[in-house]
Amino acid sequence: MTIVTLESRVISLKELYQQALSIPDYQRPYKWTEKHVRTLFDDLDYFVAGITAKNRDDERYKYRLGTIVLHKGSVEAKSDIVDGQQRTLTFYLIWHALQARKAQLNKLGLPEFSLGIPKCRITQENLRRNYEVVEKLIDKPRSRSLEEYIDILLSKCEFVVVELSKLSEAFQFFDSQNSRGLDLHPHDLLKAYHLREFDPSESELKTKAVQQWEQRDEKEVNRIFSHLLYPIRQWTKGEKAFYFGKEQVEGFKGLSLHQEDQFPLSQSYRILHSMVDEYNNDRFRKVDNIHLAYPFQITQTMINGRRFFEWFSHYESKALGLLNPQDYGDWVMPLLTTAISKKIWQVINGTEPSKGYEYTGRNRTGDGYVQKVLNAFLLAYYDRFGEAEFSSALEIGFIWAYRLRLTQSSIYESSIENYVMDHNLFKRLDQSLRPKDFFNFSLDIYIGLNETSEKSRKSKVEGIKKLFREMKYMAEQ
Repeated sequence: MTIVTLESRVISLKELYQQALSIPDYQRPYKWTEKHVRTLFDDLDYFVAGITAKNRDDERYKYRLGTIVLHKGSVEAKSDIVDGQQRTLTFYLIWHALQARKAQLNKLGLPEFSLGIPKCRITQENLRRNYEVVEKLIDKPRSRSLEEYIDILLSKCEFVVVELSKLSEAFQFFDSQNSRGLDLHPHDLLKAYHLREFDPSESELKTKAVQQWEQRDEKEVNRIFSHLLYPIRQWTKGEKAFYFGKEQVEGFKGLSLHQEDQFPLSQSYRILHSMVDEYNNDRFRKVDNIHLAYPFQITQTMINGRRFFEWFSHYESKALGLLNPQDYGDWVMPLLTTAISKKIWQVINGTEPSKGYEYTGRNRTGDGYVQKVLNAFLLAYYDRFGEAEFSSALEIGFIWAYRLRLTQSSIYESSIENYVMDHNLFKRLDQSLRPKDFFNFSLDIYIGLNETSEKSRKSKVEGIKKLFREMKYMAEQ
């Protein structure tokens, strides 16, 4: 493992304002809220209030504001902020507000602060909102003049600056810091990683990928990964999948084709990657308007950079349709061709109005776990075989997953993990080359009258039990 050697120095706030800095694309958006800004000013006010004529020039009276980690690619380039961008951007807002109040600062003389900021919608919106807060807090009445107040901040407030000479060290530091921290979600780390793995020739596509990613709802992105993409990849390998956190992001990193050695493995992916691009960039596409989609698979070896963002986009709409069909469109129902498969889908989603098919327990935690398994299976099946025999896949997936609901009083994450491992349809699906290969087996499920749990004997799963009986997987009462 490479050890990053850190060389640090201490600079004042005034010296920070003399820097030429930039925030790289792989950084997450600026997310500080009004609460963060007010807390910062409370701390600054408290510190300034403790500065008196006696200790004004005492070097022991300093306020350490934190650490900023920088990487500088060349002598001419601005230094990229690897860590500490949230606080730095807030002090940029303070500097900007002070520029508009130069008349009150007399001869203080503010340096020209140069900070390159990505054109990220979330960042720009939060900067505009927090700037209004900063202006109010700067103008609030204090016992000292604004000039004296700012003069103390410029000279007494300090940052520890760590400069990294190698880009690989900067990336390593970014990943290690944020994998231990609380601010970044797993998908934030993946976004940062794959942005910096872009082919250098794809700068415009990189900018577009950033813009599209930042427009997504973070909670929905997290649900897509944690409820569908991560479980499918894990369960297909026969591994546990219920928790998706920062330590699990490694499974979504793969090959960087523009810098990989010419090994046979990477060569096959490189050929496919290049052929798709060459076809879509051919001049005849302007005539026939045909676009060839990259043939993604959920369980494939990940192609770093642009293909990762395309891979996520490829599954996004289908995933959202499974997680919340009412809001994002139900794509499953139009594919169902049998009466029983349609009824199954209506019952588990609470849209079956017929008497006797009530499923009032569908919103319980354990029932949610069961539907998570079924949804993951449906997406995995569709990803492999499309619409072929999809109704049959839903019927088998339903009996396989909801058997657990009828035979266990309580369902926990561990219950789901153990059940999937012992009866793994994901692995069977992965080993099948065509639908008939997958369906060439018997579920071997039949629930007797004495096998149902105490909870399932109550009315909250009546619709599930009725379906099991109609499909001959459960004994009649």
